[in-house]
Amino acid sequence: MMLIDFENIEDKCMVAASSDEYTTLVEKVNKAKKIFLIGNGGLHYVASHMATDLSRLIPNKAVYSFDSVGFITSNANDHGYSQIFIRWLQTIASVENPEECLIIGLSCSGNSGNVIDTLHWGEDEGFATFLISGSDSEVLRDGIDELSIKCNYFHTVEVSILMIFYDLIHRTGNHCPSIRQEKDRLKDSDLRKVKSEYRELSK
Repeated sequence: MMLIDFENIEDKCMVAASSDEYTTLVEKVNKAKKIFLIGNGGLHYVASHMATDLSRLIPNKAVYSFDSVGFITSNANDHGYSQIFIRWLQTIASVENPEECLIIGLSCSGNSGNVIDTLHWGEDEGFATFLISGSDSEVLRDGIDELSIKCNYFHTVEVSILMIFYDLIHRTGNHCPSIRQEKDRLKDSDLRKVKSEYRELSK
């Protein structure tokens, strides 16, 4: 028996993945050429993790998270932490077409001020936006789409969002390789490399 309560996490994810809001998220991800993930604390690392895997597993899709410690600390010092994501995206908006971009905000409470403010800013600038939260927020009344997983604990939200993103990879027509598949791929890759080097030496 596990000592930690994950609140029937699979059931929660199944309900979320069957919702109209999730369908909207899939549509927005399919449409976007570039996706920007933002979150605080543990969800910052979820964003970083998923930016890596979404970029790797969904072809022709660039996915970014805010990982520059220098940019974060300098701008937080000069302008305050509440504007940190907006200032990052302002540098991107100056060189990208916002209509091709999607901002996905992550928030356990659903009310992380800097995330919500960034989604409102993104809407005004022409970005597509979406919020994934652990508890209903107030963004819906302002026209921002939201998928709420409805959890009591932070750890359940963080793990649930990872599960949602991995399901999202499959919903976009791609798949997550198994450990066995990845081992076989690397083995085949190493074998091809050895054969190629042998042919070069035999010339």
